Amino acid sequence: MAKAFKNGGLVVYPTETVYGLGVDATSETALKKLWKFKGERGDKPVLVAVSGVAMAEEYVILSDLGKKVVQKYWPGAVAIVAISKNKVAKKAQGKTNTLGLRNPESKDILEVIDIFGKPITSTSANVSGAVTARSLEEFLKTVPKEKQKLIDLFIDAGELPLRQPSTIVDTTGEEIKILRQGNIVVKV
Repeated sequence: MAKAFKNGGLVVYPTETVYGLGVDATSETALKKLWKFKGERGDKPVLVAVSGVAMAEEYVILSDLGKKVVQKYWPGAVAIVAISKNKVAKKAQGKTNTLGLRNPESKDILEVIDIFGKPITSTSANVSGAVTARSLEEFLKTVPKEKQKLIDLFIDAGELPLRQPSTIVDTTGEEIKILRQGNIVVKV
């Protein structure tokens, strides 16, 4: 899988909630392929998956609040928004000076990110606004054939359990700001 990312590939992989789409988050070319699949979303940013706190700190400035959140909730279905160091592709970050990061629970995905050495995108494997897929079968039914041809690798982990999306918290201020509430209630 790391080889697919190195070659600019678009990978569908299991997350804690649904199947996600991963590309090299530092590559403008890879992000163009991702948006070709998803459909243009203007300047809407995308979450990025990192292998841990050390990698996170290469790409964002973690505030004291951000450090508390990641120490308590990573790995898992909590994403943070922090001040970006502008080391990812512009299309990953949008027009903001922030970046959304998550640290997946899957040891296999963490190992791939670690081997690859760079963050990957972590957005749902669907066309923007469409149903999110919890299985390969659902993906094949809901994603148009021409979009399916853009996928370089599909990691099939069977049907994923029905779960709410990850919680996203903004850690750039003095207090946590919940941007999307998922299963996990974040308190520090």
